[in-house]
Amino acid sequence: MAFTNHSGLFAAVHEHGINTTIAHLMRQRPSLFNYATLIFTQALSQQFCMPIAPPPGGGPLFTVEPQLPVLGAPQPLGLDWCLQLSNVSIDLYPGNTLTLPPELDPPIGSQQFALHLQACFGLACPDDRVVENLAAEMEAVVAARVLGVAVPTADIQPVSSANVLCSCLDLFGVGHFEWGAVGGVPGKFLKTRLDNLEIVDLATNPPSNLESMLECYLKVVLRLGVLPRLIVPMQSLVLNITKMLQDNDTSIGQHVTLVLATDVPNNPAVEDDELKVFFNLKVD
Repeated sequence: MAFTNHSGLFAAVHEHGINTTIAHLMRQRPSLFNYATLIFTQALSQQFCMPIAPPPGGGPLFTVEPQLPVLGAPQPLGLDWCLQLSNVSIDLYPGNTLTLPPELDPPIGSQQFALHLQACFGLACPDDRVVENLAAEMEAVVAARVLGVAVPTADIQPVSSANVLCSCLDLFGVGHFEWGAVGGVPGKFLKTRLDNLEIVDLATNPPSNLESMLECYLKVVLRLGVLPRLIVPMQSLVLNITKMLQDNDTSIGQHVTLVLATDVPNNPAVEDDELKVFFNLKVD
């Protein structure tokens, strides 16, 4: 059995199974893929860039986020916004599901995976009358401070708007898995690495660096903000079968654990459109 030449047990999941699971998760937990300010539960509930179907079992439609600050405002002001992720899909090596943009140098290489999603961002843009009224308030605050009048600290004041402007972009990424150490922490960790990222067809006339700047920012957010949260210590992937059986009132008289095979070239392996994991049974 070729799959178990270097291990006692083998498990694999096809990319179709992963994508089906993602689609099911998007239906059951839309709040993991939709983010917005609180007003989108009220006045702007019909202003999402894409409609959100209520989950079958109930639950929130989106994760509530703080407003975007108006930079430089004498008193805190905030704009309402929403971010929605859709059409999320994964393509495992050799890569025959997604059509990658040429900037990512397709096809993907050995042990790599590709990711596609559509991201829609909506900004509640206030009309001129609202801005003019708030400008008068901001001028009054500045004038009071210039004259030495104490101005009490205020909470963030929302800038009201009934008009949400939306823009959607297709995003592709390529990555891989690797084992490595984490500074100051014993043991090895499974890490997800981003190799490259591309926003499709964000063109300006004349050409500018806008697309490159957004891609740079997203890469930094993913590499420093998202992917570090996804590391998995090796010991957490060890299954204590003896304890599991004891918890179900079954005793086998030996200590048996299921551990990751360490002499497999790639574990987990990304190949043949599958994510494969190899294990060994350890009996003490």
